[in-house]
Amino acid sequence: MTDSRIPMGWFDLVHDLRLALQREFPSVDVTEMSSDRGWLHVRYSCGDLDADARVRLDRLVQRYVTQSLSTCMSCGSGYGRDRGARNVVTCDSCEKESCDA
Repeated sequence: MTDSRIPMGWFDLVHDLRLALQREFPSVDVTEMSSDRGWLHVRYSCGDLDADARVRLDRLVQRYVTQSLSTCMSCGSGYGRDRGARNVVTCDSCEKESCDA
């Protein structure tokens, strides 16, 4: 799996997702994670999961994808906002710091 494109602020989010997947779906193989267009993208192979398990897996992953939409990519706070055309999610503090730099 490659996740070199994951922002530092999402470290805990991705770590928690990996732990949840390992605990609840140990046979699932995550093939890619990225922060494409400012939100978490996760690709995985379901293996031999039945239909009900696939629905539970999709819902689990979707919870973390949704959480990424409000998680600051810089500091990890839960107060991030989409910054439009830049395709990044930052909190007001980190946005101010990046504008002042």
